Amino acid sequence: MDQLPFAPRDSADDDAPDVGAGGTAAWAPVPPPPAPPRWRPHWSFTAFVAVPALLAALYFLVIAANQYESEAVFVVRGVQPPRATSSLVDLIGAPGLTPGAAETRGVGEYLLSHDAVRALGGRGIDLVAMFRRPEADVVSRLWFERPRAETLLRYYRGQVALAYDPDAGMTRMTVRAFRPEDAEALAAALLTLGEARVNQFNDRALAAVGTAASREVVAAEAELADIQRQLTRFRTRRGDIDPGRNAAGTQGLVGEIEARLAAARADAAAMARVLSPSSPQLIAMRGRIAGLEGQRAAAAARLTGQGSALAPRLADYEELQLRQQFAAKRYEAARATREAARAEALREQLFVVPVVTPNRPEKSLYPRRWLTVLAIWAGLVVAWGIGWLLVAGFREHAD
Repeated sequence: MDQLPFAPRDSADDDAPDVGAGGTAAWAPVPPPPAPPRWRPHWSFTAFVAVPALLAALYFLVIAANQYESEAVFVVRGVQPPRATSSLVDLIGAPGLTPGAAETRGVGEYLLSHDAVRALGGRGIDLVAMFRRPEADVVSRLWFERPRAETLLRYYRGQVALAYDPDAGMTRMTVRAFRPEDAEALAAALLTLGEARVNQFNDRALAAVGTAASREVVAAEAELADIQRQLTRFRTRRGDIDPGRNAAGTQGLVGEIEARLAAARADAAAMARVLSPSSPQLIAMRGRIAGLEGQRAAAAARLTGQGSALAPRLADYEELQLRQQFAAKRYEAARATREAARAEALREQLFVVPVVTPNRPEKSLYPRRWLTVLAIWAGLVVAWGIGWLLVAGFREHAD
């Protein structure tokens, strides 16, 4: 049996020390020092840290299905050459002003929208079957065989990610699926949808430009045709193909008659100086002068007289001709504007350039099993420690 150590009793504590049989002082036993307490996990640590961490480890290390990621990078570019830097904004490089930036963001929004989900179904991509593969685990798979559109869209956005780099103007697209061929097929289909959306942007721009310019051309052409019909009716009613040419001919005839009349008058004056007034030659000359004056009066009346005179008809004809010239110029200007707008729209055409084509992954990248488990464990420990300190502080404050 182990012997307990003994120590002499302090005489100051007792008035009379114990005396043994041999006349010596008696020794009292000293109790052993207490053993250090054994550490035992608190129930809260077990409940809030150990059990959740074990469950997370069980899921991510044993149950979670592999997910494969396919990646593609594309850029939206146009054929228009870049403009020269001529202002402080160009030199600094303000965001959102680069050509195709708005269209690139628009394509990204489209690829994550319900329109893209519907378009994928129209192209033979069964998203529900793709996200409910037999190898998918019950937690990460799409839960419903016939999900609502909002549910499918929410799950789809969790599997497809787009990141736009405004500095490089590139968009990085990552697609996750439970099979490598599914990830590649979905990424390729999305890239095709992006190209189709950009082509729709181009078609709408061309249609808008063509509609506005063509409307002006049609209006100018209608005006020109109407004036041409008025000219035809004028010529038919007046019986005159070109009143301007006829007026010019009549005016030339009047000038010729006046020249002949002036010559006849000169001859008559010369004959009157040498011949008697009753001379037959002088009488004939005077008759000739009278005939020329009658011809001149008739020609002048044809130009400026009443009824079928050429002057009023010429005024109407010249007005129609002037309107025809203006309409023809307007028509030519409208056609030139339409061609210029169409050429400008063609120069501003955009197209998708695949920088990195979708790949078929060979190794699953998700879930990141050990990293996720360690992150969950560390987060639980930190949260439990903070909670423990708060509870201890409250208790100490209460005491």
